[in-house]
Amino acid sequence: MYEKNLVNLRVDFAFKRLFGVEGNEDILIGFLNAVLQSSLDEEIISLHLDDPHLPREQKDDKLSILDLRATLNNGIKLNIEIQVRDKKDMIERSLFYWAGMYYSQMIQGMKYIELRPTICINIVDFILFPEEEDFHNVGVVMNKRSEHIISDNMQLHFLEIPKVIREWQENRMDPWDDILARWLLLFPAYEDEKLTTILEGIAMEKDPVLKKAIEDWERLSSDKDFLRLYEAREKAIKDRISEIETAEEKAAEKAAKKAATEARKATKIEMIRNLIQVGVPIEKISEATELSVEEVNEILKNKE
Repeated sequence: MYEKNLVNLRVDFAFKRLFGVEGNEDILIGFLNAVLQSSLDEEIISLHLDDPHLPREQKDDKLSILDLRATLNNGIKLNIEIQVRDKKDMIERSLFYWAGMYYSQMIQGMKYIELRPTICINIVDFILFPEEEDFHNVGVVMNKRSEHIISDNMQLHFLEIPKVIREWQENRMDPWDDILARWLLLFPAYEDEKLTTILEGIAMEKDPVLKKAIEDWERLSSDKDFLRLYEAREKAIKDRISEIETAEEKAAEKAAKKAATEARKATKIEMIRNLIQVGVPIEKISEATELSVEEVNEILKNKE
């Protein structure tokens, strides 16, 4: 385990503190230009953070969405969210948040044509598209037959951290050459000394924005006030995941018991039908199956 004690940027509170506060707009711009390099006609020059504030204390709704929202200088709306656990609803969730952001632009007297493109960027710590090799996948509104893009107003970006880690470990990608990969490799770097050293080398030699990000990351990782809130958020996330997993285990156990009961019932029904066919008296069948005569008769009545 790496002993530099950097905070985990997969924790949304830490991610927003590094990328989504006033004074760090250039860090966010560097990251976004890497993500959107093939999606926008020109590089992002400036942006406005729509909510640059971090909660000072954790409230009862500890796991309410802590996402990052910004508006680019050309009016494009952006939302960035981190998900560490596969809830099997990531695509639908992203569509829902995209729809809310797109709709919220509309004001009285506004024309539909004035609505600005809206982009949702989802950073996920699990494999979302096992059938896809790429760690960066983009969803748009497209004509299914011709593959012509109908509108640029919707973009859903999905960045799968496990895939970028795998590509790096298998030497199929070099962060010295891949700008997006080096940004995404920040997420696992907090527990990998070799990876952190590589990223620091890249930052020092050729990427001043990444250098600023790493330096600020190191500073906030030793900030006692920040760490108090970060640790509370991290604990809340772990507790919630534990609750969900416990509930899932109980549901699976209940389903297994139900299936076993149904299987035993089906076996008894089959046995009753077989015994009646060979002329065994109902009273004997009742004894053999530990069912009442009335229950046996009811099963025979419904045998069709």
